[in-house]
Amino acid sequence: MREFYLVNGKPASAVTAGVSIKDRGLLYGYSLFETMLVKNGKPMLLFHHLERIDRSASELGIRLPGGRAALAALCCDAVGRSGVIEGVLRLTVTAGSGVKEDGCSIISVREAIPYRKDQYEKGVSLMTLHFPRNERSPLVKHKTANYLENLLGRLEARRRGYDEGVFLNTSGRVAEGTVSNIFMVRNGELLTPPVEAGLLPGIVRRLVIEGAATAGLVCKEVNFTRLELQRAEECFITNSLMGIMPVTRLDDLPVGNGKPGPVTLKMAGIYLAAAFKSQGC
Repeated sequence: MREFYLVNGKPASAVTAGVSIKDRGLLYGYSLFETMLVKNGKPMLLFHHLERIDRSASELGIRLPGGRAALAALCCDAVGRSGVIEGVLRLTVTAGSGVKEDGCSIISVREAIPYRKDQYEKGVSLMTLHFPRNERSPLVKHKTANYLENLLGRLEARRRGYDEGVFLNTSGRVAEGTVSNIFMVRNGELLTPPVEAGLLPGIVRRLVIEGAATAGLVCKEVNFTRLELQRAEECFITNSLMGIMPVTRLDDLPVGNGKPGPVTLKMAGIYLAAAFKSQGC
């Protein structure tokens, strides 16, 4: 499998990355990251991702090495030098040691097909997790390396035979998946939890909300329960690697008729058109 790494703009390997052992990104998860799909040798939605990481860095006191434009150039350089045509790019920016502004940027590019064709055709299954998402956490709306809750939730779902885990917040409302945002269709309207429910506002989530009008749909950010999600006409989840993925089961029961629905398929087409218009480089 083809892989390529840049650390502070210099080529590196997975074992010679040279990250300081005093870096708070390593010690405390004090870092931010963005994961992008690489299609046709270009990172998808690059500038959307850089906008989000820049905003989070400003709020959390992390300096972007060289600024947004420099990171964009490094991402494009990494993809070009990697030779990867279809794959995944991950950009990580750490906070450094705190002694001085010495945080670092880590870019990895690898060949991959993150999700299979049959998953889009059949839809995926969700499982409600047994521990809640804290919607009051100051970190929940940022994509930080404090990701252990998400990993544990995903592992739990996978161990029990599901594709993705779903967090409810402390009020028992649906928040998000471990790696995804959640949408449902009810009475012909598209609904998704608000940021205040305790979720990371995803790049694809934003594009779906903006693009719903193109499909002649009303899209609302509203709170809803697991039971309401179970009774939805359709459901889909989103992230930057999967785009729009149909959901056909929640816990032990089918969602809707147990097949990808027409609204989901329509929104998938609209999203793809918008995403290809926003390729970086």
